[in-house]
Amino acid sequence: MKANGAQKMDLMAVATISAGHPFRGRIDPVAGVETAVVQMRDTSPSGVDWTSCVRTEVTGRREPDWLRPGDILLPARGNVSQAVLIDESIGSLQAVAAPHFFLLRVTCSDVLPAYLAWWLNQEPAQRHLEQNSQSSTLVRNIARPVLEATPVMLPSLSRQEQVVGLAKAMQREDALLHRLRQTNQQIMTGLARDLLAD
Repeated sequence: MKANGAQKMDLMAVATISAGHPFRGRIDPVAGVETAVVQMRDTSPSGVDWTSCVRTEVTGRREPDWLRPGDILLPARGNVSQAVLIDESIGSLQAVAAPHFFLLRVTCSDVLPAYLAWWLNQEPAQRHLEQNSQSSTLVRNIARPVLEATPVMLPSLSRQEQVVGLAKAMQREDALLHRLRQTNQQIMTGLARDLLAD
């Protein structure tokens, strides 16, 4: 990677890092409200499941940090620190991140948000977070200074685009294989039922 002229930087040099929306207490659904809150259970490596997000009132003294395409969410707590990219699928939905997320916004024009999200999920970045997080007996916590100091390797924009394209292709392949396995399982279950019915 170095041979391609990749630069090494700290995360704070390429992105702003803030906390999710400061909800007090539980996040309860409110009928008739369209504003969504992204929680850990709504995210997966492939993104956010907007249909599963709780719809609730978002109040506070200041204007909320509404999520927009290109934002990256990273859990501040928990044993898996999987970065999730907010993509175009958010549409016109008004949504905020729950307080246990860090919200990252890329500040450099030569950094693709999709690449940064991919990089944060790779072994070098994950190892940094793992080694420097404060761990209680059950849950590890990532302090903001630890996240800010996460090393990021930045190749050229065209190389970043290649990496993102490859990652998306592999994700699609995973999804297809998953569906195939489910179909195969249904065929086997059907076969077993037919044999039982004979």
